[in-house]
Amino acid sequence: MDQTRAGLIAKDVVEALRDVIRRHGVTYPEYRRAIEFLATAGRAGELPLLSDVLLESTVVEAAGQAPGATDANVEGPFFAAGAPDLGASRSDRPPVPLPMRPDEPGDSLVFTGTVRSADGTPLPGAVLDLWQADATGCYSRFAPGLPEWNLRGRVTTGEAGRFAVRTVVPHPYDIPGEPHTARVLGLLGLEPHRPAHIHVRLEAAGHRPLTTQVYFLGDPWLEHDVVGGARPSLATKLEPADGPAGAGFTCRFDFALAPVQ
Repeated sequence: MDQTRAGLIAKDVVEALRDVIRRHGVTYPEYRRAIEFLATAGRAGELPLLSDVLLESTVVEAAGQAPGATDANVEGPFFAAGAPDLGASRSDRPPVPLPMRPDEPGDSLVFTGTVRSADGTPLPGAVLDLWQADATGCYSRFAPGLPEWNLRGRVTTGEAGRFAVRTVVPHPYDIPGEPHTARVLGLLGLEPHRPAHIHVRLEAAGHRPLTTQVYFLGDPWLEHDVVGGARPSLATKLEPADGPAGAGFTCRFDFALAPVQ
């Protein structure tokens, strides 16, 4: 961000806060308590979480939508760079498994789809960086006791831009109950629930990168997402998998990327 743009944004933020202070007659003790609240939240490492919950979906909306491309969605606080490269997905091979424990809890899920350009051209060689919560709503690298890259990996599309990944059905979860974030949500009358989802960051040569999430129809929190990220255009249906009992589920989602102009 250049200095001119940064200055304009900073000026608008300050003026908006000053307007709130004037309209509500904020007292000096209230102001000092607010500053201390933010300072202690910062010392506790909560500001990124609090900011993502309250503001990230608005940043995504403000960025606009590229014509013909899949809707972008929030990245959230649980992305970790450097996930293992799991290779290419090929139609003559089983679905690429995400790293998981031998006894990984939850229902098996085969997640398939294609990656195409906005004009419908298939994009073989596109890379999907995937990460998700496990069947208890916990993310590796952030929750104790999970293997470092559990349910995280990078998969490359094969012929016709196809991919197939084996994982488990993620579980809905509540935003971590950190005290400062929980207090703000309480003041706003918001419940901390997030619907189940799979995070995806996509890259393909000659196209804009895309960060989004895939949700599941019928999730009880789909219309009550605390971060305001869930939307119908990103929801797919879980279908019972063909095969013996306990074979789990399948779902399909096709992604479209906008060409670089």
